[in-house]
Amino acid sequence: RKIREQAILERILSGDRTIKEMVAAIYRDTDPRLHGAAGLSVLAHLEDLVARGLVASEGDPAIDGIFRPAG
Repeated sequence: RKIREQAILERILSGDRTIKEMVAAIYRDTDPRLHGAAGLSVLAHLEDLVARGLVASEGDPAIDGIFRPAG
């Protein structure tokens, strides 16, 4: 879980703003048919990161939301 969280934070710091962008990078070696489920996993991580103040989102975190580094 911590490794995936770190990967998501790195993607946000490198400029990714959507879950779709993050999934394409983090799960690039995964069958694209599984990217929908991967997106839900990334969303769950982002909800936690937003709650902890490490990531900001435009509105409530959502699968089609926009995310950025907090601060």
